[in-house]
Amino acid sequence: MNNSFVNQFAPNIKFNYSCFDRVILRGYILRLFHTSGVVLLLRALGFNSLSNGIMRLLTNQLNSHIEKVAENQKIPIHWWPAVDGGTDGAKQKYVQQKYVSSYTGKGDHVYCILTDTEPVKTFACRELTSKTGRKFERLYKCRKPVKQYYIYFHDSVLGGPCYLKISSYLPFQCEFYFNGHNAIALQLDQKKSQYKLCGNAFVDAEDPTAIAETIKSLNGRMALDRITYWMNIFFKFNKGKYSTLSKYLHHEWYLGQIEVSSNIIFKSARFCTSLFERLLDKFHRLGLPDAITQVFNRRNHSATKSRSFWRLYDNNACIKHWFRGNSIKQYNKTGYFIRTETTINNPKSLGLKKPVLYLQAALWAGIECNDRMLNCCADVDGTSICELEPDIFSKPIMDDSGRSVTASDFRKPRQQALAEELLKPKYQAHGFRTADLLQNLSGHFRNSAQIRYEMNKMKARDVISKSNHKSFYRVTKTGWKWLWLEICSTKHFKNPMISMGMKNQALKIAEQPSQIEKAYELIQEGLSKLTQELAVIS
Repeated sequence: MNNSFVNQFAPNIKFNYSCFDRVILRGYILRLFHTSGVVLLLRALGFNSLSNGIMRLLTNQLNSHIEKVAENQKIPIHWWPAVDGGTDGAKQKYVQQKYVSSYTGKGDHVYCILTDTEPVKTFACRELTSKTGRKFERLYKCRKPVKQYYIYFHDSVLGGPCYLKISSYLPFQCEFYFNGHNAIALQLDQKKSQYKLCGNAFVDAEDPTAIAETIKSLNGRMALDRITYWMNIFFKFNKGKYSTLSKYLHHEWYLGQIEVSSNIIFKSARFCTSLFERLLDKFHRLGLPDAITQVFNRRNHSATKSRSFWRLYDNNACIKHWFRGNSIKQYNKTGYFIRTETTINNPKSLGLKKPVLYLQAALWAGIECNDRMLNCCADVDGTSICELEPDIFSKPIMDDSGRSVTASDFRKPRQQALAEELLKPKYQAHGFRTADLLQNLSGHFRNSAQIRYEMNKMKARDVISKSNHKSFYRVTKTGWKWLWLEICSTKHFKNPMISMGMKNQALKIAEQPSQIEKAYELIQEGLSKLTQELAVIS
């Protein structure tokens, strides 16, 4: 990657790289796109008549061949609705848990075959009667459920799990899937280069340059060779003693869905999380059509369709922008690396060609989109980003008994009233008891149990401490600083800013995210002056 974002935060970055993520290639028999092509195919195969039974004959021969290969190689076949029946990647998760995790080999190996029915575009025959009473068959296009074979395997070049999807009925659409990270990991193993994978990304590498070199070898020719290898095994038609494939049934392969990810691994998880929270401020500006066309380097016109939205990815915020069927998203993957990912669903809209031999061109186009996206985010002020460990006063912590203790919430009036009560000078001499607090805070707390619940949150964080062999509590030095800071922050900063944010004028300003960085600078400058004047020691 070569962008200003990486250059700006280079001291905080461990390493970065770009590569393929999900790659889906689709195969079609072009002459079978039209009904006339199906008629010519059946005639070329020696069928003079046209019927559903004749087309079903090809399906039965294909099914028989796949079952014969599975029996000879002892490959388990599962009917998916009876196994799990889930969606959104459930098949791959099932194979990963049951087969991939226990496989330690490196060569070509088929894990299993999952079968399912899916509605697809296909053909059917209908018997019609002419005006003269003559009956004849008419072929037409339709959409109906067709049996699909998901053949999962480990590939000796692309790693695993990969899958080859074969539709068992005319026009026999096929699909091939592999993951770029798995292919790179396999080649790094062959080079004996150490690395660490987490969350489908390399988070540590002995030689990051080896990753970049391996990426260059993932091209369309290599992918096409591996597709041909597996198709020659499974896509054939059983003729009894042997299986064969007609020259009229060869597939042409094209780019289906290409995900190109640019991953930036940071040295500090806290810095990465804080930085990504600032990047969320760029969401509205990048969501505008003009900005999206700049990211994808295309001209804007009235037909341009772009949209942006928020979503959750493994319970983390994710920004996603759509442009002419393609998308680009950005999210904090696991807390310590930021992934920017371009998904190409419509190569022609980005000036790319669809044949699989242009796979490498899609990689460079995706990297360029990621770089332009990161360039838009490079004007973040890094001096205001905290790199410290998470604040124990705002995050849940574990007490001495191993129980999780939530943080105090100063949005609650009774919590703020308790803090103000604890800071009264009369408690500094002899301390305080729960009964003393209940007497003065009866309007906020019904009983002493509620007070003890809030006090336990402070006690776990060393805000208050109990005197030895006594029933009195005292506010610690750390507690004094934190309580004063929270009270002042809530009264003089948080509440006024929230109230201001509800006004129309502030809403108009918020629609211009380009002013957000300037606002942060003004807030920082104001806080610095207040700190100097009040001599607040943090």
